[in-house]
Amino acid sequence: MSQKLRTYNKFVDYYDEIIRGNWYDIDSEVFFLNEIIEDHAPHPPLKGAISILEFACGTGTIARELEKKWCCVTWVDLSELMIEKCDDNKKFIVWDMTSINLEQQFDVVLCNYNSVCHLHSWEDWQKFFQNAYKHLKKDGILVFDILTLFEFENISRDFKWFFNVAWDTICLEMFKKPTTLHVEERGDAWKAEGIFTWLIKMFVNQWNNNFELIEEEIREISFKIEKIKKELEWVWFSIEHLEDFHFWEVTSESERVYFVVKK
Repeated sequence: MSQKLRTYNKFVDYYDEIIRGNWYDIDSEVFFLNEIIEDHAPHPPLKGAISILEFACGTGTIARELEKKWCCVTWVDLSELMIEKCDDNKKFIVWDMTSINLEQQFDVVLCNYNSVCHLHSWEDWQKFFQNAYKHLKKDGILVFDILTLFEFENISRDFKWFFNVAWDTICLEMFKKPTTLHVEERGDAWKAEGIFTWLIKMFVNQWNNNFELIEEEIREISFKIEKIKKELEWVWFSIEHLEDFHFWEVTSESERVYFVVKK
């Protein structure tokens, strides 16, 4: 068995099936988001005319479904590899959600699947909130979700997930401390309340029935809900709604929390 170390490269091949196939039911997710948009987005004369900007859209799984109901969804992701996995790649804009400037405004800015946790410093979280505000119309809403510190702590306690995808086997583990974090990369990330690293092991079946082991690491950080709320209010957002995706009411043991805030 041979081994290679890369960073979020090969795992893209399994991303949709594992992350957006096994962990979350797409229909439930889309229904949930559509309800939020209906309840909180500004309503023009024609309800379906609502425009949406989705940051960190991945391969467009959610964006594609939202387009069935709403007028226009603009897709933004930092990864060119995601574009290669998307049939509708002409709709993609490749850009960093902390700095992009589309010079237009939307009714809804969406950042789903705890993608904000992939921003590796509090400063980048602040830039994202400010950039989302800039891209919203008056009374527009920002909708994003996080994995809470409670959930990250749970995942990092000796949990392992194994997935079989075609002839390959994928193992996901999480560790509380980054397994590879160089001094020059640390910066503001060490001010986070929680820094966690996914270690992804992909056992890729070769034609000769040998397996190649490819390891990748993905780092995520999270912060306390109150800290996030205060920052959003500082940016001049008003907090419309906080919801636990699983249980509705947000508690100290919530795992995945949605923020709905209005400009």
